[in-house]
Amino acid sequence: MTIARTEWIWSALATAVGLLAAIVALHADDLQFAVLFLLVECAVFGYARPEQAWRWACLIAVWIPLSLLFNAVVRLPSPRELGSPARLLLGPLVVFFRSPAPVPLAGIPASCLALVPALGGAYLGAWMSRVSAPARSR
Repeated sequence: MTIARTEWIWSALATAVGLLAAIVALHADDLQFAVLFLLVECAVFGYARPEQAWRWACLIAVWIPLSLLFNAVVRLPSPRELGSPARLLLGPLVVFFRSPAPVPLAGIPASCLALVPALGGAYLGAWMSRVSAPARSR
Protein backbone atom coordinates (compact mmCIF):
# COMPACT_ATOMS: atom_id res chain seq x y z
CA MET A 1 0.00 0.00 0.00
CA THR A 2 1.50 3.31 -1.03
CA ILE A 3 0.44 6.61 0.37
CA ALA A 4 0.09 9.48 -2.06
CA ARG A 5 2.28 12.54 -1.67
CA THR A 6 -0.74 14.72 -0.90
CA GLU A 7 -1.66 12.42 1.99
CA TRP A 8 1.82 12.88 3.45
CA ILE A 9 1.43 16.65 3.18
CA TRP A 10 -2.01 16.57 4.84
CA SER A 11 -0.65 14.30 7.57
CA ALA A 12 2.30 16.61 8.23
CA LEU A 13 -0.07 19.58 8.37
CA ALA A 14 -2.35 17.71 10.81
CA THR A 15 0.66 16.89 12.97
CA ALA A 16 1.67 20.56 13.03
CA VAL A 17 -1.88 21.55 14.00
CA GLY A 18 -1.80 18.85 16.68
CA LEU A 19 1.39 20.33 18.13
CA LEU A 20 -0.30 23.73 18.13
CA ALA A 21 -3.30 22.18 19.91
CA ALA A 22 -0.93 20.74 22.51
CA ILE A 23 0.59 24.18 23.08
CA VAL A 24 -2.89 25.67 23.42
CA ALA A 25 -3.91 22.96 25.88
CA LEU A 26 -0.75 23.45 27.95
CA HIS A 27 -1.08 27.20 28.22
CA ALA A 28 -4.84 27.83 28.18
CA ASP A 29 -6.35 28.62 31.54
CA ASP A 30 -9.76 27.61 30.26
CA LEU A 31 -10.33 24.10 28.97
CA GLN A 32 -13.20 25.19 26.72
CA PHE A 33 -10.83 27.12 24.45
CA ALA A 34 -8.68 24.04 23.85
CA VAL A 35 -11.77 21.90 23.18
CA LEU A 36 -13.16 24.49 20.76
CA PHE A 37 -9.79 24.67 19.00
CA LEU A 38 -9.77 20.87 18.59
CA LEU A 39 -13.35 20.81 17.34
CA VAL A 40 -12.83 23.54 14.75
CA GLU A 41 -9.47 22.32 13.45
CA CYS A 42 -10.65 18.73 13.13
CA ALA A 43 -13.79 19.96 11.36
CA VAL A 44 -11.61 21.81 8.86
CA PHE A 45 -9.57 18.67 8.16
CA GLY A 46 -12.72 16.55 8.01
CA TYR A 47 -14.25 18.95 5.51
CA ALA A 48 -11.14 19.11 3.35
CA ARG A 49 -10.45 15.35 3.38
CA PRO A 50 -13.68 13.54 4.40
CA GLU A 51 -12.49 10.01 3.68
CA GLN A 52 -11.32 8.33 6.89
CA ALA A 53 -12.03 11.37 9.04
CA TRP A 54 -10.98 9.49 12.17
CA ARG A 55 -7.35 9.71 11.12
CA TRP A 56 -7.35 13.52 11.28
CA ALA A 57 -8.86 13.41 14.77
CA CYS A 58 -6.19 10.95 15.91
CA LEU A 59 -3.30 12.85 14.32
CA ILE A 60 -4.39 16.10 15.94
CA ALA A 61 -5.65 14.96 19.35
CA VAL A 62 -2.85 12.52 20.20
CA TRP A 63 -0.43 15.37 20.85
CA ILE A 64 -2.31 16.64 23.90
CA PRO A 65 -1.73 13.55 26.09
CA LEU A 66 1.77 13.17 24.66
CA SER A 67 2.68 16.74 25.61
CA LEU A 68 1.32 16.24 29.12
CA LEU A 69 3.26 12.98 29.44
CA PHE A 70 6.40 14.72 28.19
CA ASN A 71 5.96 17.50 30.76
CA ALA A 72 5.34 15.00 33.55
CA VAL A 73 8.37 12.86 32.75
CA VAL A 74 10.93 15.43 31.53
CA ARG A 75 11.75 18.51 33.54
CA LEU A 76 12.32 21.35 31.11
CA PRO A 77 14.44 24.18 32.48
CA SER A 78 13.31 27.75 32.56
CA PRO A 79 14.57 29.79 29.61
CA ARG A 80 16.53 31.88 32.14
CA GLU A 81 18.41 28.76 33.25
CA LEU A 82 19.73 28.10 29.73
CA GLY A 83 23.11 29.39 28.63
CA SER A 84 23.48 32.07 25.98
CA PRO A 85 23.66 29.94 22.79
CA ALA A 86 21.12 27.41 24.10
CA ARG A 87 18.72 30.20 25.05
CA LEU A 88 18.77 31.49 21.51
CA LEU A 89 18.10 28.08 19.92
CA LEU A 90 16.08 26.22 22.54
CA GLY A 91 14.40 29.11 24.34
CA PRO A 92 11.29 29.28 22.13
CA LEU A 93 10.79 25.51 22.32
CA VAL A 94 11.10 25.55 26.09
CA VAL A 95 8.62 28.41 26.35
CA PHE A 96 6.06 26.68 24.14
CA PHE A 97 6.36 23.10 25.38
CA ARG A 98 6.93 23.75 29.09
CA SER A 99 3.78 23.64 31.19
CA PRO A 100 3.38 26.66 33.47
CA ALA A 101 2.04 24.36 36.23
CA PRO A 102 3.31 20.92 37.23
CA VAL A 103 1.55 18.10 35.40
CA PRO A 104 0.43 15.19 37.59
CA LEU A 105 0.66 11.70 36.08
CA ALA A 106 -2.93 11.03 37.17
CA GLY A 107 -4.25 13.67 34.75
CA ILE A 108 -2.72 12.13 31.64
CA PRO A 109 -5.29 9.33 31.07
CA ALA A 110 -8.09 11.89 31.40
CA SER A 111 -6.45 13.99 28.69
CA CYS A 112 -7.11 11.14 26.25
CA LEU A 113 -10.70 12.37 26.29
CA ALA A 114 -9.48 15.05 23.90
CA LEU A 115 -10.18 12.48 21.22
CA VAL A 116 -13.95 12.89 21.76
CA PRO A 117 -14.30 16.51 20.51
CA ALA A 118 -11.67 15.79 17.85
CA LEU A 119 -13.70 12.87 16.47
CA GLY A 120 -16.87 14.94 16.70
CA GLY A 121 -15.28 17.78 14.78
CA ALA A 122 -13.73 15.53 12.12
CA TYR A 123 -16.99 13.73 11.42
CA LEU A 124 -18.93 17.02 11.52
CA GLY A 125 -16.58 18.35 8.86
CA ALA A 126 -16.92 15.17 6.80
CA TRP A 127 -20.71 15.44 7.04
CA MET A 128 -20.60 19.10 5.97
CA SER A 129 -18.42 18.12 3.02
CA ARG A 130 -20.88 15.45 1.88
CA VAL A 131 -23.88 17.73 2.35
CA SER A 132 -22.29 20.58 0.43
CA ALA A 133 -20.90 18.35 -2.35
CA PRO A 134 -24.03 18.65 -4.56
CA ALA A 135 -23.98 22.43 -4.11
CA ARG A 136 -20.30 22.62 -5.09
CA SER A 137 -20.76 20.52 -8.24
CA ARG A 138 -23.32 22.91 -9.73
